[in-house]
Amino acid sequence: MTAPAATHHYVVRSPFARTGLSCPRPVAEHIDRLAAPYLTLAPGPREPGVWRTIADGAPPGEAVAESVAAQGESAVDYAVDHPRKELYHLAPRGEAWVTQSLLRATRAIHRCAASRQGVLFLHAGLVRLGGLGVAVVGGSRAGKTSFVMAAVLGGAGVMVCNDDVSLTADRDGTVTGAGWPRSVSVRLDTLDLLFGARRARAVRDSLTHPANETLLSLRDAGVERHGTALIYPWEYADLLGSGIGSSARVDVIVHLSLADDPSEADLAPVAAADRAALLDRHVLALPNKHLNIFGHEPDPDRLDRTRHALTALPTFRFRYEFRDVRRQVDRLARHLHARIATP
Repeated sequence: MTAPAATHHYVVRSPFARTGLSCPRPVAEHIDRLAAPYLTLAPGPREPGVWRTIADGAPPGEAVAESVAAQGESAVDYAVDHPRKELYHLAPRGEAWVTQSLLRATRAIHRCAASRQGVLFLHAGLVRLGGLGVAVVGGSRAGKTSFVMAAVLGGAGVMVCNDDVSLTADRDGTVTGAGWPRSVSVRLDTLDLLFGARRARAVRDSLTHPANETLLSLRDAGVERHGTALIYPWEYADLLGSGIGSSARVDVIVHLSLADDPSEADLAPVAAADRAALLDRHVLALPNKHLNIFGHEPDPDRLDRTRHALTALPTFRFRYEFRDVRRQVDRLARHLHARIATP
């Protein structure tokens, strides 16, 4: 019988928190790769009073069961010991799922800490495009990921995040957006559009997120029309020949949507009086889709300061045709640089 891998201890850092991590060294190496550049990991014991995520070991009997069930994925089971601030991964087993589970839980703890500090979570991507930090706001299926991928393809821009940005404002009104280590959910027809059908198939076959083994069943069952694949950040960077930034200044907000017909494509400024209501439609009420169990009540003063600073930024609506996304990126970039001074 093969002996279980030795457990090692690590400290995980973000701008908002420090947490502990206990797992075999190969799992830690995978987490380190997947978390970069958003979180850093170093050997060492956890500090007193902080949360720790644990890959193995038996949880105490008083630990509370928690389960995460995302659509199209296997359910992930945890046990949480709140008094000791310890979270144990239980299932599914296998190195790929243990890695994904511990990273998800660690991210949730850090995002709850960010929420307590008044960080505003927005359903938006953030990309540095020609020197400008562009927050691309929109709901699900608004075309954010497709647009951001086209914007950074071949090194033309740098992605901070594609779908979920955390925002804070300094007292002078400067807004900074930060990303998080999470997989990028990409429509399969986006891969076909950007890379051609043959290369897109090769890309799908090369992806390593364990949920991709089951996600395709959603399209086959008619749950999803286009189908999706999950791409880890390092795979995303390699695929697009682009860098990934952990954070960037936000200079402009663009509310994005897909046009049903080329004649509906449009680019227009948003009046100052309309910006707050439009923005609030896309503010995330909770820091995480799952595992909001670590305390996340926000600092209201800092949250209000960030909301006010965001509504003061230049803001536009942009509807674009999906099949013309590469040209539409260039169109938007030219428009913004003609109206906004590059910092």
